[in-house]
Amino acid sequence: MESLLVHVVHIPNDVRHSGVVTPDILAEAVTYLHRDGVVILENAIDPCHLDTLEALLGPEAEETARDPDHHFNFGKETRNMDQAPPLVPDLMFQDIWANGIAVAVLSAVMGPKLVCHYANGNTALKAEGRQPVHSDIEKPHPLYPFAYAINIPLCDTSVENAYSLGDEEFGLTIKPDLLSERRKHSPPIQPSTKKGSLVPRDIRLWHAGMPNRTDKPRIMLAFVVQPKWFQARSKVLLPLRAKSTVERWEAETGLEYAAQWADGEVDHRKVNSDDVDFSTGNQTLLAMERLMHAPLH
Repeated sequence: MESLLVHVVHIPNDVRHSGVVTPDILAEAVTYLHRDGVVILENAIDPCHLDTLEALLGPEAEETARDPDHHFNFGKETRNMDQAPPLVPDLMFQDIWANGIAVAVLSAVMGPKLVCHYANGNTALKAEGRQPVHSDIEKPHPLYPFAYAINIPLCDTSVENAYSLGDEEFGLTIKPDLLSERRKHSPPIQPSTKKGSLVPRDIRLWHAGMPNRTDKPRIMLAFVVQPKWFQARSKVLLPLRAKSTVERWEAETGLEYAAQWADGEVDHRKVNSDDVDFSTGNQTLLAMERLMHAPLH
């Protein structure tokens, strides 16, 4: 990277309200996504929607952390855990779950017919521990963008409560010698974001949850979007009563959800990332072994 900053694309209010993305915004966002694997789309979400979710999820965070069966990322000492958004149609805001600006940008990178295969969240509680540097895909995968996480912090983020980014590579936990070599020309970055920002991130990008030094939980929602032809395996558990809402999102934005529909209520506090799998189910792609032999670390 030419600088130690994640590039920020400011979304004007009229674009945020209409969801119609201009060619200039697409050009800027796509250019930096291809160069860096990550970009910040600032002012892409109504802050009031984020405030509503934080008012619900914030008080739940410590209680959720006390659940002995709850999933923590890289061990409980990190105090970094799954925390999914509420699965109630009235609280499933479209600019969070199916943001038209994000869909337009990612369609320009990966093509049309995008599918969301993951809807969860990542909460950093006050801690001294941190995650190791890792990427979110460990199985053989293509050497080109095939999945993007959409990270949505519910509050402003800074070096006091945020996470760190490395450069693009492959593997889950990164071997120390590879990390040391990469740091010579691509040092880690700790970006700051304003509430209302949306951060698309190539799923192969090295990153690490850093300690939250504040008393306030840092809650960051996470959605993973992939091309339909890739045939990713993971599904999103959703209540059947949200089906019409999800179908409306697809009609309006083009984003489909790979949904596992459940009768009755679905407790968002029990959603976890234990069985997530962003690898391909496309048999032709799997057969192209030479192109799928990304090194695993």
